[in-house]
Amino acid sequence: MNTTDAPWAVFCMPLQLEYDEVRNLLRGGDFGTRKERDTHYATTALQGRHTGWNVALTVSDHQNEAAAVAVERAVAAFSPQVLFMVGIAGGRRDSAIGDVIAATEVYGYESGKETDEEVLTRIKTLPSSYRLTQEAREVDREGAWLDRLALPARSAPPRVHHRPLAAGNRVIAGNASLTAALLHRECGDAQGIEMEGYGALAAAWRNSDVDVMVVRGVSDLVGGKDDASDAANQPVAARNAGAFALALLEQLEPRTGRGTAWEPPRQPRHSAADPVADRRRSSIRVEGRDFNGANIVGGDQYGR
Repeated sequence: MNTTDAPWAVFCMPLQLEYDEVRNLLRGGDFGTRKERDTHYATTALQGRHTGWNVALTVSDHQNEAAAVAVERAVAAFSPQVLFMVGIAGGRRDSAIGDVIAATEVYGYESGKETDEEVLTRIKTLPSSYRLTQEAREVDREGAWLDRLALPARSAPPRVHHRPLAAGNRVIAGNASLTAALLHRECGDAQGIEMEGYGALAAAWRNSDVDVMVVRGVSDLVGGKDDASDAANQPVAARNAGAFALALLEQLEPRTGRGTAWEPPRQPRHSAADPVADRRRSSIRVEGRDFNGANIVGGDQYGR
C-alpha cells in the first residue's frame, strides 16, 4: 500500500520477464494498480533505511525510443525522485553470467556520418546520476543486496561492475559481427550491451529533479546465444539486477528540495573562427572521455 507523503521511485523494465522478476522480489508487498495515459503501473511501498518509498513498476518495451517515451511518461505521472531502468544485457570484457552492471554511463553507439568512403562514428554518452553511482559502490561493498537472492551455500556470488554500458537498437548475437567490432574499437570499456539505457537517460536529463541509473544483469556473453540458454539465464540475470536496484533504493536518503538532482553534461564549445584549429580538431580521434562527459568516444567531435 502506498504512503501519501512518501517519495516515489519508478522501475522501468523493457521485457515482461524482467518486470516479473523484479515484482517477485517485492512479493510481500501490497500491490495496487494505476493507469496513466494508457500506461499501466503496479504500485507498492518499500521501507528503506531512511524512509519509506512509494514504488511504481512498468514495462517500458524495447529499444531506446520506447524507453525514452516510457521514462518521460513515468516522470510526468509520478514526479519520482529516483528512476531505474532494470533488465538484462549481453556481457563484455570479464563479465560472467549473472553479474550485475551498475552503469556509470551509457554510450549511444549508433550515431554517425556516412560518406562515400567510410562511416564516421559520433558516439554519444550520458552519465548515470552521480549520487546513485556513489551509493551503488556502497551497496556493492556492504554486500547485503545478495540476501534477496537466497543463493545456494558455497556458490560464487555475482559480481557488480561499475562501468559503462553500450546501447543501440540491435540484437548483437556474434562477437565477430560488424557492430561487435565497432564496440571493441570505439567503446572498449563498455562492460555490457543493451538496447534501452541511452534512451532512458536521454529522457531523464530533461527532468532535472529525478536521479536515474541503468542496472543490468548479464544473461549472455554476446556470442553463442540460443533459446535454451536464454530461458535459463535471463530470469537469473533479471533477478540479480532487480535485487541490486532495490537494495540501492533502500540505501538512499530522500531529497528534501527540488531541482538538486542530476543535470545533463555540458556540450563542448568551440569557435569556427580559426580554420587551422578546426582542421587540427577534426584530425583528432577521441578515445575515452572529455572532461564534461559528453560525446565521449569515437570518430571526432568537431569537424566530421
